[in-house]
Formats: sequence, structure tokens, C-alpha cells
Amino acid sequence: MELLLLVVVFLPLLTAIGIKIISKFLNELLLNFITINSALLSFATASGMFVLLFINKYEPINLKFFTWITNPEILFEFTLDGLSGVMMLLVTGLSVVIQVFSTSYMSKDEHYAKYFVYFNVFVFSMLLLVMSGNFLVMFFGWELVGLSSYLLISFWSKKQSAAKAGNKAFILNRIGDFGFLIGLMLTLNTFGTFNYDKVFSKVLEGNIDNLTVIVICFIIGAFGKSAQFPLFSWLPDAMEGPTPASALIHAATMVTAGVFMLVRISPILQFSETGKLIVIVTGLLTALIAAFSAINQDDIKKVLAYSTISQLGFMFIAIGSGAYVAAIFHLVTHAFFKALLFLGAGAVIHEMHHEQNIHKMGNLKSKMPITATTMGIGTLAISGIPPLAGFWSKDEILASTFANGGFYYIFWALSLLAAFMTAFYMGRHWLLIFHKDSGNDISDIHEAPKAMVRPLLILGVFSVFIGFINTPFFHGLEKVLHETLHYVEITHLPEGITLIVLAFVSIGAGFTGLVLAYLVYVVEIFSYFKFKIPFKDEILALSANTLYLNKVGDIIFVKGMKSLTRKTAVLIDGLMIDGLVNKISTLFYSSSQKISTSQNGLIRSYVVYFGFFMLLLIGLFIATPLVVN
Repeated sequence: MELLLLVVVFLPLLTAIGIKIISKFLNELLLNFITINSALLSFATASGMFVLLFINKYEPINLKFFTWITNPEILFEFTLDGLSGVMMLLVTGLSVVIQVFSTSYMSKDEHYAKYFVYFNVFVFSMLLLVMSGNFLVMFFGWELVGLSSYLLISFWSKKQSAAKAGNKAFILNRIGDFGFLIGLMLTLNTFGTFNYDKVFSKVLEGNIDNLTVIVICFIIGAFGKSAQFPLFSWLPDAMEGPTPASALIHAATMVTAGVFMLVRISPILQFSETGKLIVIVTGLLTALIAAFSAINQDDIKKVLAYSTISQLGFMFIAIGSGAYVAAIFHLVTHAFFKALLFLGAGAVIHEMHHEQNIHKMGNLKSKMPITATTMGIGTLAISGIPPLAGFWSKDEILASTFANGGFYYIFWALSLLAAFMTAFYMGRHWLLIFHKDSGNDISDIHEAPKAMVRPLLILGVFSVFIGFINTPFFHGLEKVLHETLHYVEITHLPEGITLIVLAFVSIGAGFTGLVLAYLVYVVEIFSYFKFKIPFKDEILALSANTLYLNKVGDIIFVKGMKSLTRKTAVLIDGLMIDGLVNKISTLFYSSSQKISTSQNGLIRSYVVYFGFFMLLLIGLFIATPLVVN
């Protein structure tokens, strides 16, 4: 078992190292053979281990490799349970599909080998994070994921925008990681261990004084990695990286790390009402802001980026509602239809000669029917249209939120609004790209290469059927996660007619959003009836500029802090620190210059000085007793 797990986790790292060493001797075909077969072997091994986990009835398997630190005892250990098993399959499986797509998309790139080095390091980092058996191993994976995302986002670093985007992602994630690091310190100080089981057992035994503080620190870390308000602005800018890398970041790695971590610490989180409230309020705020921002974006990838932020907000809503299974369920379904949408966007960008403005596309379904159909499936899935995957998971989140009652009814209503907005902007996205005739010349456009189309077909099938793993009629994922979450209080779906009504309301929100998108952007109903929307330009500007949050942040935290630090440097460093030191040095320098004139080398001068000081000493010797008496 230890050997199999090492193969799953470390094979991507060994592949990256191998490609780096021998890249000069590899052509594209040979490199593709190595990296894809390595990914397939890792996925096959992961599948075999999941079967063993199934045979073991999802009982957690703890694998200890060596003692990392002796006092306190901290082991390098992995945990294979339902949660890590699901993530292991997701990461390895999607990495295979995305790498196949990458072989065509990145072909002829001057840094082709380097891309696959970074890609495989990214996969290794995420596997290390999700398979970790304690908080310290998780932290190493956590930081490596951040590093890997930086390398891929700024992959084309000769572009200033790409270099800035990589820096922005790295810096904003350091803010979240600072909270995570404090949480680690408090965990070790409070529990004396980093091991998950030992920490959770002590939490269940009784009240912990600083439990809420620990939870909030971990939540801050999750906000950074999973791009939640206010640490979300790095994710839209991350679109500067290669599109397949964006698919990996958004579907299976980086941004899902925060959701995974909060579900992993759910035995702690369940006892902090403050922590859960922070999670659900932030998730809801993020979902609404991102959905509103996506409505008037022109970049084909930025629409999807804001969509990811919004869907992550839904996962945080689920966690804050106590619906931990629903959060992972939506993470899984979202991974497939979001990978589909990003790779579909990549196919469009590739055939449009790297044009990303959706207003310069239009009616591409006539030229790219397979891409249009598969992206249409992804659009319907994320809009929550049954029986596609997104319907089952998003509906479970909404229903679970409603089931909490009280003021959670407000959270449910606002979440439903975010779901409606999702369908509207995703409908706009697909219609402007594939359906509406914008008058642009697309005569030279044709369907993407087979290496791009085949991954789209695979992901399209999964986007239709993956939702059936956890329907109200078959709680498959809930059974997989049962042993992991058996000591966690989970919010369950309402029963009977209530669930049916909630489902129809959710479906109605999705259909309404899609129909409204068609009426607004294809029929152009407002122009047809000559109806003017009040403050239309201002609203569209707010959407396009993300409520001007980036500009406000730039003024306060970039330009403002730069101005403040410069003034502080002048006042504190220039006047007080350097000024004081320089004055003292100047005083000594000037006095030494004056005293040095007495050193003239003449013996008669020294005799006079000697005689003068001897008389002074004698005078002091005689005068001292007189003064004392």
C-alpha cells in the first residue's frame, strides 16, 4: 500500500525531474509519450487504491513513512480515506485529460518542455496536499501549490501582464498563507501534535479555549487559495497563463485546496458558530460579486474565471451551512464542467488565432460544432439544468441551506439569485461565441484538432453523468465520505414535497437566466421595445470593473501603502534613525578634527601639555579635601 501511494504522489514529481534533465534530447512526440503515460500510470494506481479503499468499506488507512521531528513527534504520513481518495482520483484523472489537450494547444511553443515540468510539479503538489496525514505535510503541499500556480500563471513572463499576474497571485496568497501558518502554530501549541486524528479526538473530548481563533486562521488561508472575498482578485488576472493550465488551476488543483482543507477540518469547524458564519457570509458575498462581475466581461476566459470564483462561493456556502458532502459534491461536478468550459475556450482561442474577445467571435457553431455542443453541455451543467451534473450538486447546496431555517432562508434566497445570475452570464457567454452572428469574418475557422476535441468529448460525458454519484435517490458520495465525516454533524436535505418544490425553484432560476440571456443578447428585446434601462452604462461599468474593488484596492493598498511607507521612511529612517546616527558621527568627526591640530610632532608642545595637565592634577588633589571638608 505504501509503495502504491508513493507511485501516485511522487510519479508526477519524478516525471517533472526527468523531463527537466533530458529535455534537450526529447522531441515533442517522445515528451508526450513520457508525460501522458506517467499520468495514466498515476491515475491507474489511484483507481486501484480507491478499489482497495472500497473493499475496506472506506475505513481510513494511515500510512506512516518516517519520523520527521522527534519532539514533539511529527511524522511524514499520508491518509487514504474517502475524502482524499475522491480528490486523488479527481486530480490524477483530470491531469491526464488536460495533458492530452495540452500536447496540441502548446505545440511549437518555445518552452514546451518547461510547461510540462511545471504542470507535473503542480499535480504532485496537489496530491501531496490532499493525501497528507497531518497539518505539516498539508502545509508543504499548500505552499508548493502556490509556487506551481505562480510558475504557470507567469509562464509567458516576457509579457508584462503575465509577470504581474503571477506576482499578484503569489502575493495575495501569501496573505492567506500567513493566516494558515498562524493556525498551524496555534494548533501545535494547543494540541501538541499536527496529526489529524489526534487533533480531532482532543476537540471531541471537550471545549478548547482558542478553538475559534484557530478556525478563523485556517479560514483566512482558505480565502486566499480558493479566491474568496477580499482575496479573489488574483484569479481573473491568472488567465494570463496557458489555457490548459487555467483549466488545471480552476478544476482540480489550486482553487479547490481551500474547500478541501475546510472539509478536512470540519470536526473542528463544526464547533465554531462564528467560523461557520464567516464562511457562509463570505461565500455568499463572493458568489454574488463574482456573478455580477461576469455579466459584462469581454474576455472569454475571464468570464469563466469569475464563474469559478462564484462557484467556489457556493462551496463555501455549503460548508458554512454544515453541508460538507454537498461542498465536495459540487467540487467534483464543477471540476468536470469547468475543465470542459476552459478547454473549450482554449480550442476557440486556438482556432481564433489567440483572439479572446467574445465580441469578435460569433456563430462559431457552424464552424466548430463539436466544441459548441460540448461547451453547451458545460453551460447547461453550470446553470443547474437537469439532469446534468451541476443541477444535482448546486440543488443540494441550495436545499441544505434552506434546511437550516431561520435567517438561513435569506442566505438561500441570495444563493438562488447567484444561481440565476450564473445561468444568465453563462448563457450570454455561449450565445455570443457560438450562436449570435456578429458579422465577423470566420471563413478560415474550423474545428479544433482531434487532440483537443477528444478531451472535450470525455469531459462532456462526465458533465452529464457524474452528478448521479450523489442524487437524493442514490447517496453514493455520502457513503464514500461517511467514515471521514462520521463524527461531524452534517446538514441533511429536507424531505418530501419541500425538496421537490425547492428543486423546481432552482430549475426555474436556471431556465429563467438562460432565456433572459437569449432575449437580451440575441432577440435584443430592450432595443426592440425601445425600453431604456435606468443607469445602464453605470451598471455595466460596475460589472466590467468588478465594482471597482481592484481600483480601490490599488489606491489604498498599493499606491496608498507606497506613499505611506515613503513618508515613514523619511520621518523615521531619515530624520530619527539615520539623522541621529549621522549627527553623532558628525560631532565626533568635527571634534576629532579640532583635537588633531594639537598633534603637531613638536616636543616643546608636548612638554607644555604635560606640564599643564600635571598642574591641573595637583590642583585637583589639593582642592578635593578642602571641598569635602
